[in-house]
Amino acid sequence: MGEAKAGQPPRFVVQCAKGKAWKTLVVEEDQGLGERAFREVVKVNPRGYFRLIRLDYNPASNFEGQEFDWKLLNLHDPKKGRSGGGAGRGQDRRRRGPKEKVPVPFRLYAVAVVLGVILAALLYLLYGPHPGGRGDQPVPPSSASQVQTAPR
Repeated sequence: MGEAKAGQPPRFVVQCAKGKAWKTLVVEEDQGLGERAFREVVKVNPRGYFRLIRLDYNPASNFEGQEFDWKLLNLHDPKKGRSGGGAGRGQDRRRRGPKEKVPVPFRLYAVAVVLGVILAALLYLLYGPHPGGRGDQPVPPSSASQVQTAPR
C-alpha cells in the first residue's frame, strides 16, 4: 500500500452492493466516523451487503489524486450473520434466540367457516332438489309429439 502523501490523508468509504458493482454511500476522513457510518447503515438496512474500505493515495499513479489503493476493513454479509472485520467472524444462525411468535387468527378462520356453511345451506335450499318439486314429477308429453292416426 502506498503511504499517505501530505495533503492526501486516507479516506474511509462505506459502500453498498448494487448488482455486481459497489455504490459509494459515505466518504469520511476519520476512521471512527467511517466505522460509525458503517454501523448506522447496517442498522438501517440489515439485509443489504455493505463494506467499509480504507482508501490510500497511490503516489505511483500517473493520475494526480485520482487513483487510490484500497483495503477491506469490514464487510456486512446478511447471509453470514453479524458484520465483522474479516472472514469467518459471522454469527452462526443456529445460535439465535427463538423466533418471534405470530398469533394465528382463529376467529377469522371460524368466521370464514361459518359463513361458508351458511352460504352452502342457502344455495342448497334455493337450488337443491325439492321433495315433490321439480325433480320428482315426470314431464307430460307435448301434444305435438303425439301423432294421431286415423282408424282403418
